[in-house]
Amino acid sequence: LMQKLSDRFFSRFGLTDVQFNILMILKEHGSAGMSQQDLSEHLIVTKSNVVGLIDRLERSGYVLRMSHPSDRRFNQIVLSTKGGKLQSKIEKLYFGEVDKMMNELTASQKTAVIQAMEKIRKYIGNNGL
Repeated sequence: LMQKLSDRFFSRFGLTDVQFNILMILKEHGSAGMSQQDLSEHLIVTKSNVVGLIDRLERSGYVLRMSHPSDRRFNQIVLSTKGGKLQSKIEKLYFGEVDKMMNELTASQKTAVIQAMEKIRKYIGNNGL
């Protein structure tokens, strides 16, 4: 149900949740950007999946592929001005929706969710997923 809600939210902007995640990651890395390899490792998806995602974002004008300064075989992916504007717009709306959803929980329920997610994060970290 959460995935369906997410799909519906991001489809209003012509994106998927993964594409939005890429925009968020690139925002964090600023003008230095990230290589496609680093993005695939960060997202825990195959390099070929990242290539397709970047292709679509680039066609929409949201990201740019820049030649790596020291190795022209690699591209650095950077957020375009258009992509930065879209990311900022969506981020505000997205976190507003998350706030609405989380406000449905009591303080103790929020604590329980955080504790459960920490256990999952620890499991993933320990098992190299």
